[in-house]
Amino acid sequence: MMNINYHSRIANKVYIQIAEWNAKTFDELFEIIKCSDYPQFSSNSNITIKAQSKNSQLNSLRTIQSISHKAVLESIKNFSNEEKLENELLVILEKNKVNFYLNSSWKALYQRGYRKATWEAPLKENVAASLLLLSGWKFKTPLYDYFCWSWTIPIEAALLAKNIAPWTRRHFTFERFKNFEKLKFEEIKRKAREKEFKWEYQIFASDINVDMVAISKENARIAGVDNIIEFSQKDFLYENIVKKEKIRIISNPPYWKRIWDEKELRLIYEKLQKSFYWDIFWWRISSRSFVWKDKNIRSEKKLFNWNEECMFYRRKPN
Repeated sequence: MMNINYHSRIANKVYIQIAEWNAKTFDELFEIIKCSDYPQFSSNSNITIKAQSKNSQLNSLRTIQSISHKAVLESIKNFSNEEKLENELLVILEKNKVNFYLNSSWKALYQRGYRKATWEAPLKENVAASLLLLSGWKFKTPLYDYFCWSWTIPIEAALLAKNIAPWTRRHFTFERFKNFEKLKFEEIKRKAREKEFKWEYQIFASDINVDMVAISKENARIAGVDNIIEFSQKDFLYENIVKKEKIRIISNPPYWKRIWDEKELRLIYEKLQKSFYWDIFWWRISSRSFVWKDKNIRSEKKLFNWNEECMFYRRKPN
């Protein structure tokens, strides 16, 4: 559990299952939650409970939350009111089967801790890491993000290439658990530092917005990878920014979220189709609602950035 929290680049939250049984009545649900393993992990009574129900007789989410909350408090013999931080619990009912989980991560894991400044419509950190993994990028191949507006792709690329654990700048709920093994966690962190790569990589990022370039540089500095990313302020539409034939391009170009002018968007995407050497593979993520026909698209994958359904396109120009 500690390893997954500390090393996973794509997870959102890591939950521990603390109860499992069948329930058709709220009395049965109460007993299942009351007899859960929660007291083995924590005496914190400052809790929040989320609920989901599908094809079950118990389908009132507010009632499920209320009953579960009372049951948890009753299960704690010597509960503490001193904890300021909440413990998050999750109740899932499906076909009358109850699964009760404790969040071991605290905040969502995409919150790496290096984002001190941001801009409109940024990529979530774990989404950016997923794009890099889906693209099959080989770390010794130069990487270019020509719209570093979201700045997340080059920073996650540097962390991935250097094998730097993504969670070195934050804390976790499990560090407050009764059975937390501090020495074992320190060993996990020590081994992670030993496995970091010392090689140099070529990661380039540019954007037309000089303020975004400054923000990108600051976030990269906080992440500890500013020395291996080359940021520059350039206008993609009017400058030939790609000069290497062996290069992987992964980017998050504008769509409806940032640019509402259809003429301007059309100009950008026409430029995208014509700009690169014929043997360069490149990927881009774009909103599902923004459809751009491109005969050279080789594959596409659906994913979500926040609540926005997007497509990740792989394209090889002629």
